[in-house]
Order: sequence, then C-alpha cells, then structure tokens
Amino acid sequence: MSLYLAFKFIVLQWVTRLSLKRVVRERSNVGLSKAATIGVLYSYQTAAKHDMVQRFVRDLKNLDKKVSVLCYITEQERMHPSSGSLRYTFGHEAFTVFGKVSNELVRTFIKMPFDYLFHVDMDANALLDYIVANNQAKCRVGHFDSSRKHLFEVMVKVKQTNPIDNIKRLASQMLHYTGCMEN
Repeated sequence: MSLYLAFKFIVLQWVTRLSLKRVVRERSNVGLSKAATIGVLYSYQTAAKHDMVQRFVRDLKNLDKKVSVLCYITEQERMHPSSGSLRYTFGHEAFTVFGKVSNELVRTFIKMPFDYLFHVDMDANALLDYIVANNQAKCRVGHFDSSRKHLFEVMVKVKQTNPIDNIKRLASQMLHYTGCMEN
C-alpha cells in the first residue's frame, strides 16, 4: 500500500469515528421477514468470494427483498480477469483524502434507508467502515470484531478456517440470526 493510501485510510478512520460520535441515527430491527430493502457491502478479494456473496444476494432476492450491492475493489484486483463482470464497484478514489465522498454510486448507497445493511467481510476496511457508519440503515449487520462494535447493531462471530468457508458461514449466519429476530 502506498504512503498516500495509508494516510488516506488513517484520516478516513478518524473521520468515521468523529461521524459516529456526532451523528446519532435511530436504529431498529424490523425483522427479516418484514424487511423490504437490503444493502450488501463487501470487498472483492477473489472470484470465489465474489461468487459466495452473489449466492447470498440471490438468497435474499429469493426472499422477495429489494437488494442493492456495493463492492470495493482495488486497482490490483481490477486487473484480475474474473473482476471484469463486476458491477456496482468503487475504488479508493471514491473518497478524497479528507474523507469526502466523490463518487455518486457510493453517495447514493450511503443515503439509502435500508432495513438491513449486511457487511460481508471478515476484515476491517476504512472505506467500508465509513460507508457502514454513515449509512441510513435501520440495522447494520457485520462480522464480530470487538474494535468495531460501534459500527453494527448485530455482529456475527464465525469459526475461521479458510477465507471462502469463512464468507460462506458468515453469510449463512447473517441470514439465520436476522431471520430469528422479530419485533
């Protein structure tokens, strides 16, 4: 990672923490069966992970949910042949060095009032954390990480083995636990 990107990510982490303290959003749980709109946010790492996330999106659509997807992809990953079919992607250039969103796709996703926002990643990413923190979602769901508990209303902990199985279990557990929650 270049020095510029490292600096940008540090500034973005700081901006995210400030925005969480400054802006208080009303969060609630509508229950997955009553949810109408769902956001799915993830980072592209491999074609296999992308396929797992797409399977998760299909599962949500099979439940008659309106699903919006946003995927973070780096320049290096953009060169991978399997990433050519990706839609709804953005890179680090979607944010200025001081944390302002400069990409219309990201700006629109942040403003969407989802019933649920699923962050389908095992690791923290400053760009995605900013989106999660500033999104209008009623309930934000992500992987358990004690340093990021301020970001999510529901956190799912999965036993980690290999990256693909981790994502598969994470997506499965997210569906399971949000399906169990009702008002």
